[in-house]
Amino acid sequence: MTTYAPHDTTRDERVREAWATYRDDLADLDGRAYDEAEAASWDRLQDRLRDIDGEHRAAVAQSGGPAG
Repeated sequence: MTTYAPHDTTRDERVREAWATYRDDLADLDGRAYDEAEAASWDRLQDRLRDIDGEHRAAVAQSGGPAG
């Protein structure tokens, strides 16, 4: 049986903010400028999402709840 952590609105908000930052970093770019910036912005987004997930997992483990 799969268990899930309770809905975490703080984590959800942080994920939305990370994606918004990614979009904002690229919003006014096109062509070569976009291509050059997109890979670095994507890497930053992935790092941030991993950080958010790791912090969530640590908080859940500390509370003794199921990770999700």
